Amino acid sequence: MDNFWESSWVNVDPKRINEYINKSNTSEDIIIKYLRQYNVKNVCDAGCGCGLYTCKLISFCFDVHAFDVSEHAIMITKELLSHVHLEAKLKTASILDTGYKNEQFDGVISKDVIDHMSKVSALKSVTEMLRITKHGGIVIFTLDSLDEEYITETHIVNTDEDFVYTDGKWKGMIFHPYTKETVHDIIPKNVLTEIVNENGELTVILNKI
Repeated sequence: MDNFWESSWVNVDPKRINEYINKSNTSEDIIIKYLRQYNVKNVCDAGCGCGLYTCKLISFCFDVHAFDVSEHAIMITKELLSHVHLEAKLKTASILDTGYKNEQFDGVISKDVIDHMSKVSALKSVTEMLRITKHGGIVIFTLDSLDEEYITETHIVNTDEDFVYTDGKWKGMIFHPYTKETVHDIIPKNVLTEIVNENGELTVILNKI
């Protein structure tokens, strides 16, 4: 799975990244809203990809750490940050084992990462994000809706209802669709949870009390 993402970022078309950056929304969104509501100062961007959201967090004056499982993605993030004259603390790491200290951050966010791993790994990842979050802090992650392409690309569905792609452009990728009900399967018990549904995308807010 890690090899899929490394290969994806190595082979990504720079023009596609630039188009993505140019179309990005720089205004306050639901994640920024909740980070401010919880008075977050330092935040970890878990699975930062090309670093676009890392830049957004910095622009809203958060102290940002960011990591991705792909070393090449981190290289792209470094280039982007340098281009826009912003700074963040970056490293290559897995969301299953981030290497950060217990309760290091006021908040941890992860955009479109948790649903791209097996259900078993997703639970471990959410547990890891909670581990590095301070008591009173929050973990926020987003989950894609099950659109047509997820269904039509060649895949099998295993006993955990993970979509495992076996051919085509997504060969080697995993996607697990969640609903407001099934997402509780990957959230540890006794964690205060709020789930917001916006146009089919779920934003999950966990309060570590």
